[in-house]
Amino acid sequence: MMFYVQRFQKKYSKSAIRFLKQCLPESGRTLDLDGRHKIYGDIDRYFECFWLLFDKKMIVGTVALKKIDNTRCELKALYLLELYLLENFQEMGLGRMLLETSINEAKKQGYCELFFDTLSTSEKAIRLYKKAGFIMTERYNENEFADVFMVLKLKQNGKDADRL
Repeated sequence: MMFYVQRFQKKYSKSAIRFLKQCLPESGRTLDLDGRHKIYGDIDRYFECFWLLFDKKMIVGTVALKKIDNTRCELKALYLLELYLLENFQEMGLGRMLLETSINEAKKQGYCELFFDTLSTSEKAIRLYKKAGFIMTERYNENEFADVFMVLKLKQNGKDADRL
């Protein structure tokens, strides 16, 4: 296996949609490009950055950053195919690789805080974010599907924040 992360390019649009159509149902969701998930139909427009995780030539994961304002951004679309969440792949740290990619880019772009929302049933994801230094915070958006809101302080007093 040869894993690598690459920035989204238009040529990957159809492959990314195919990946999402496969991946979302694994977590009980359906890709709705006309409604809730319309942002995935125009990735360049809706996201600051979007990355794809490849296993050779196959997309097996995604992660994105979405700008909230000049100092805050939001982590979006951190998805891995269920197969890559299984025990034999967990030790490879693929979720962590995607998360670190987004954190490093958020810092590079000068954001002070990185927000994330999810469902309380996403226990593995919440553990991953806590391990990376995210803490619980108040609701920061109108996402009716989320009931857990977290933030990672990237800068404090103009300096990079310490992280675990």
